[in-house]
Amino acid sequence: PDPAEDGGSDSQKEELQSPRRLDIHRDEVLKILKEFLKDFDRLRDAEAAAAREALDVRDNSRDAEYWEALAHVIPEPTLKLWDALDVALLEYHRVLSRRAELLSQATVLQQQNS
Repeated sequence: PDPAEDGGSDSQKEELQSPRRLDIHRDEVLKILKEFLKDFDRLRDAEAAAAREALDVRDNSRDAEYWEALAHVIPEPTLKLWDALDVALLEYHRVLSRRAELLSQATVLQQQNS
């Protein structure tokens, strides 16, 4: 609770309102920063370990059901239609290729006749 709201003493109010000033010697700054970073790394490692534990606890009982449903996203009639279209397009390509050959032969024959 905030002492200023609870009717705390004036010295407590002043202490909360004025920023604290730390007297740190400049030669100690590097040592303090290194110590802070060590603690920060430990905290970060602890958080990462907690996150890994949370992933390990994940409920995977419905995974098989999910992947089975995902395997049937496209309905069977649609797959059959696509297969039929594939066969028809391959046949159409074969006919067009043969026609192109015949046209080139006809052009050669016209040149020979002229």
